[in-house]
Amino acid sequence: MVSASDNHTKSLKMDNMGFQDSTNSRKLGRSVSVNAEVESFPLYKTHTLPNALRWRRPREDPEIMVEEEFPSDDFEYMECGPSPPADHTPNIYESFEEFSRSELTVQICHDTIRMNLLEHMKVSSGRHQLLDDIESKKTVQENLTEAFHGASKLEINIAFLYAAFMKRWDLLDGLLKMGAQMRYYEPSQGLSALHLASFSGCIPGTQFLLAQGCDVNAIFKCYTPLHCSAFGDSPETAMILLNNGAKVQALTNSPNNCHESVLHCAVRANAIACVRLFTVEGADVGQFEYSGLSPIHLAADLGHPQCLKIMLEAKGNNVNGKTKEKELTPLHLAAEGGYVECIEILLDKTADANIRNHRGQTPLHLAARAQAFDCVEMLLRKGNADPNVGDFDKRTPLHAAVVKSAKSYDIIEILVSWGADVNTKDQYGYTPLHIAALNELSQCVEILIHHGADVTAKSKFGMTALGIITRKTPASLAMVTHKLDSAITLHHHPESSNREVELRLDFRSILQHCHPREISFLNTFVDEGQKEILLHPLCSAFLYLKWEKIRKYYIARMLFCFIFVLSLSLYVLTALAHNCYNHGKNMNDTQPQNVIELCEKKSMMGHMLRTNPFVIEMQWFVLVGITCCEILRKVYGIAGYPTVRQYLSHPENIIEWTVIVSVFVISFIYTGRTYTWQNHIGAFAVLFGWTNLMLMIGQLPVFGSYVAMYTRVQGEFAKLLLAYSCLLIGFTISFCVIFPDSSTFANPFIGLITVLVMMTGELNLDLLVDDDPEDPPFLLEISAQVTYILFLLFVTVILMNLLVGIAVHDIQGLQKTAGLSKLVRQTKLISYMELALFNGYLPRYLLNLLHWTALVSPKAYRVVLNVKPLNPREKRLPRDILKAAHEIAKKRKLYTHTISSHGSHTRKIINNNMDQNSEILDYPSVFPLLQSKIEKSTEQIEHLSKEVRELKLALQNNQKIMEQLLQTIVNTKNSSNC
Repeated sequence: MVSASDNHTKSLKMDNMGFQDSTNSRKLGRSVSVNAEVESFPLYKTHTLPNALRWRRPREDPEIMVEEEFPSDDFEYMECGPSPPADHTPNIYESFEEFSRSELTVQICHDTIRMNLLEHMKVSSGRHQLLDDIESKKTVQENLTEAFHGASKLEINIAFLYAAFMKRWDLLDGLLKMGAQMRYYEPSQGLSALHLASFSGCIPGTQFLLAQGCDVNAIFKCYTPLHCSAFGDSPETAMILLNNGAKVQALTNSPNNCHESVLHCAVRANAIACVRLFTVEGADVGQFEYSGLSPIHLAADLGHPQCLKIMLEAKGNNVNGKTKEKELTPLHLAAEGGYVECIEILLDKTADANIRNHRGQTPLHLAARAQAFDCVEMLLRKGNADPNVGDFDKRTPLHAAVVKSAKSYDIIEILVSWGADVNTKDQYGYTPLHIAALNELSQCVEILIHHGADVTAKSKFGMTALGIITRKTPASLAMVTHKLDSAITLHHHPESSNREVELRLDFRSILQHCHPREISFLNTFVDEGQKEILLHPLCSAFLYLKWEKIRKYYIARMLFCFIFVLSLSLYVLTALAHNCYNHGKNMNDTQPQNVIELCEKKSMMGHMLRTNPFVIEMQWFVLVGITCCEILRKVYGIAGYPTVRQYLSHPENIIEWTVIVSVFVISFIYTGRTYTWQNHIGAFAVLFGWTNLMLMIGQLPVFGSYVAMYTRVQGEFAKLLLAYSCLLIGFTISFCVIFPDSSTFANPFIGLITVLVMMTGELNLDLLVDDDPEDPPFLLEISAQVTYILFLLFVTVILMNLLVGIAVHDIQGLQKTAGLSKLVRQTKLISYMELALFNGYLPRYLLNLLHWTALVSPKAYRVVLNVKPLNPREKRLPRDILKAAHEIAKKRKLYTHTISSHGSHTRKIINNNMDQNSEILDYPSVFPLLQSKIEKSTEQIEHLSKEVRELKLALQNNQKIMEQLLQTIVNTKNSSNC
């Protein structure tokens, strides 16, 4: 018995000696080892360092992988808090796994058998010269006895096997007479002399051994002689075995329970003549071995088109038959292996190109994942495969195509040309653009964007494709700019008599994925930190047009807010500020005398309010009515936010709700009177209301820069004040100690306010004037003067000048970026307005009305604007936007004319690359180099095509010879039967 480890070791040795290259290895089997390890590539790359290295490094370097995956313990990690969360990439590596093949691989080949026999001789006696002499024909029948004089019985048995293997049938009888055993077999693979003669195609040797009584169906370990003739592609010996009772349905006896027929073995060895012979002899082409592979499946899996064609012409074949576990058809296996000839044969035999496996994947999924361009094209063209069919995880072939980088570019092109949707999302919300960006395939990202992939698409985890591109492949963002440039074109108006130039602005690249929230495309760029895109003339023009359409709603909202705040202010001034409501109701006994006198001043308004208290009541009811409308507006606006947290992140929402609640707190309706504490709440409510109105006005593009200056300086002042707060507190306490009799420093709180006032330059020198020279003491007076001077220098002069300098610097910085800041504020404002207008809770007719009045493009076809940039009467767009757009259009037109001068063939190539790769647009000098590379590649393709044609011709000639030989054998058999 030979252990499994020995078998594995010998299999590896056989791999080194028996297989010369990867092509031969693939023809003879997917793996050389019995326990083959199936390598599985994930759909999405993980983003930790060890996995990334495992993806990129070759598997032949396990030491590096182990070293990097398990770092040394010679150092300790620093504790700096938790690392940021990784991308929410789902664990779906098994989705596009590489399906496992049969574990029984081809282990019988000429070099393997020879090595095993030589090794067997070396282990037994070491006299391998005996075998060398047989092979070199030094040992013949005449000197056989002399050559094996003194040889052991084991050496004679091994020589007997070697003679059968080397077709030295003339030595077989002599070795038998010397004591060789007919049933002896080499221990590695259980091959007897009949097995070896059948493998080598030795017709006389096979006939001699059968005449000596060898069992034609003997299995000593795994194979019968008929299996060996199939492995050796020996149809002559196979026919002899069949004529002598060999069973064509015989199965191997593998320790792995892999029971394969002789037809399986013939397919594995790509023994075309044997496949034809066994098929004629009645071998079952649909017979499944233990892993669920029939000979047809195996031929498609190994890429043997001629074997496949022969079996598909036999009776009983099922071209759409599925394997047991994974429900793979032959077309699935051929597509995954990238065998276009097998695919064509299967499709000719009406194989279904849209059939699914156990994961819902079609052959097109597997061909796209395998980067088999020809197979993908064949399935689409000849098989009518659906490029948009999704598997059970809703992933299309386009998702599978962006897993690897080898030929993903071409696969994406052909899938899109056949109608693949570039924006299909899987069950996690990932589009092909997400996956390409996650895998850092910049070329795939660019071609997907070129074909209309939505960079603003969000996954279920909230990740936008743009955000991933920004982090993984930022250079690919140039394709977005290129698409925007391509949307601006120059042409002459056909009906214009003076051929006036027109500028055409096509907004489809902005609007195609965001109806009805038209600003969401640009808003996503702002949120992801790519706000410079707003400076592009196409984006600026769209923002201008969008604001022209939607500003009426914002102005109406501001007017309503103004009426609300004004009504609140009037109520607070009349009912609370002068206590007029209580005075009119004769409830003055509890109020301070000075408050009563304020309301009793002789004025027309005061007299009216005293004599008509119902006016104040009407004011409150009007205020309540306006407030209810405001509540409805705010509640309606909540539905437009995806989360409550995002809603509360906007300060204006908190301020507005505070003012709304204050309206009901300061009312007299509960007790029939007002109280002093309501005055304080009313004061803050009015302050918040007018502040919110200021923020709303500041969001207007006209006034936005001024409010931005104010808020920027306010923030810097707050930080500066906090940094120097200790100094101010120190001066406050010092002044309270030095000037105990001063009313302005009576306590620390009043003193701090006084110090803040003194910072502005309002210095009170009366503090230093002492009318009584003995009070305070002389030393205290000196301390007061020194402290006052220090405050004057350190706070009033240095600190205030520092604050002014910072404010001026910030304002200058804002002025430099005023244009971009204005566009950003405009984008956020329009986004907020669309959020409120199109949240979907309005009646249908109101939504339709909003679409016609608030959208730049109410219909999908109205996305193009024609303007005349050189006409001074053109007022539809600002002059600076027209000028910038005109410059871009002129450069593109000039560049197109330059390209056209290189000839029609070169122009076609370059124009395609111009549309697909934005980097080429910036480097015209690349084109001569590109043309030379194309010509060189064309020559190489022609040379390879010529070699392929010669190989095909040689194979056809060999096939004809084998067919003639097989026909001769069949005729001989028929004659013998007669």
